[in-house]
Amino acid sequence: MILRITQTLLSALDYMYKLDDGYDSFLKTLNRIKEPPTQAMLNGQRFEGMVNSALDGVVIPPDHEWAELIAECKQLLDGSQQQVTLFREVEVEGQTFLLHGVLDFLRRGVIYDTKFSTTYKVGKYLNSPQHPMYFRLVPEAYKFQYVICDGHYIYKETYTPDIVEPIEKKIARFWAFLKMHPELKAIYEEKWVTRQ
Repeated sequence: MILRITQTLLSALDYMYKLDDGYDSFLKTLNRIKEPPTQAMLNGQRFEGMVNSALDGVVIPPDHEWAELIAECKQLLDGSQQQVTLFREVEVEGQTFLLHGVLDFLRRGVIYDTKFSTTYKVGKYLNSPQHPMYFRLVPEAYKFQYVICDGHYIYKETYTPDIVEPIEKKIARFWAFLKMHPELKAIYEEKWVTRQ
């Protein structure tokens, strides 16, 4: 049995301990229940969509509230592959997992991920499973850079493989948690098994 795993699922477990409704949110993610997007998610989708459009040649009106920010991102990301879907099998503690990720942008060994966050603080993504997951999906990548917009400025948060905990360790903790909760492990094995 091969089980699919995403950085979103690993993040949901992390947030379970940080948010008041974290457990309910984790259960929804584990059960693959789609929730309506929050305003923050919609802002992020809108921002990323505009960056993609600019890279595809769409002219952003100069009076648009994000025109300068989009132009800055376009300059940074010009020539990137966009929305790169990747899969890779890894074995952790005798179980085969299928890593699944969609990279926002990839160019010459650098993975870029755009974020929109009105509450950005330096190091916000330090413990995110996203960059370790994506380094495993693209082993030749030498840098991962979050490109964060707060609506006024662009910030960059950069990681390299040598300073990042391997994703296998995060998966091992996730798997250990599920083993302690057989009812949750059963849900995961039912909902996330790959169809071969």
